[in-house]
Amino acid sequence: MKVGLSIACLASIFFSTVAVATSPSPAPLTLQSTTPLPDITGGDFDHFAADLRRHRLYVSAEIYGSIEIFDLPDGHHLASERSVAKSPHKIVLADHGNKLVIADAGTASARIVDTRTFDVTRVIPLEPQPDSGVVDERTGIFYLGNGGAQSHKDSAYISLISMADESVLGRVEVPAGQVKAMVIDPATDRLFVNFRDKNEIGVVDLKSRKLTGIWRVPGPSHNSAMAFDPESKRLFIGSRDPGKLFVLDASDGSVVQTLDIVETSDEIIVDRQHGRLYVAGSNGLDVIRRINKDHYGIAQYVDTLGGKTATYVPSMKKLYVIHTRSAEVTEAGLQVFNVN
Repeated sequence: MKVGLSIACLASIFFSTVAVATSPSPAPLTLQSTTPLPDITGGDFDHFAADLRRHRLYVSAEIYGSIEIFDLPDGHHLASERSVAKSPHKIVLADHGNKLVIADAGTASARIVDTRTFDVTRVIPLEPQPDSGVVDERTGIFYLGNGGAQSHKDSAYISLISMADESVLGRVEVPAGQVKAMVIDPATDRLFVNFRDKNEIGVVDLKSRKLTGIWRVPGPSHNSAMAFDPESKRLFIGSRDPGKLFVLDASDGSVVQTLDIVETSDEIIVDRQHGRLYVAGSNGLDVIRRINKDHYGIAQYVDTLGGKTATYVPSMKKLYVIHTRSAEVTEAGLQVFNVN
């Protein structure tokens, strides 16, 4: 009797162990919810900014001409502010979230907005088409691309805007008609910037404020998206037509891997905690797993309804992707994904 009971117990333990061992692990991303945005009838979204103190998420709608505001972490829609910019692109938070800096292509300016009242408190004139940029958190300088083809010139500019003084400190002239995504390597004080019309990457020394190098991106390219991992010293470039991810050694610009990815990528996010990249494009989002610093592979594909604007909030383990209305999608919306 005791022997039979022992065998039964062992069998139970065995099958429980097998069940646990063979159960599938959760996908990297699972869809939590979608917030509909029926009033936004078309046009791209460009950039997010997350205010964790106030639990707010902002995103710029280029053609609709608004800053859309959502609640964090669930993504409920709070407001649509249409009086602060005509064609907002890059947005960044300043003064502990009390201010929002908007690159407004519609007025060729950087507009400072009080997030408590949503009044425009200052307008900083720039060359036409201010678009992409990045903030150096160490110095409080906002590097913002503007000028170029929109100014009918062969050169564009990277304007240096002081977040504290709300003024232009200077600018770096670069030989490109269209300046797109930028990232900073704080260890070497270098700014990397995509020259989309040239299929090139510019390297700017932040101390001397001069262009010190140009790296070629394999073509056809139209390189727009960019991200940087300071741990592995790898630079990630998203190119279009066809969709490619180029992994570059940030020390010299050499390509260490090329990977087929979603088309028209507009956002690359490095998730260092999980060893992943999230690449958002016009036909979906690729979750890319890091095998080692020179080898990456696609772990998951997610349908984002054409959303190519995304952001990740690590403390909340949430990824947000926003899509516009199109021929395939009846209304715009914000998708909230759980990061597993």
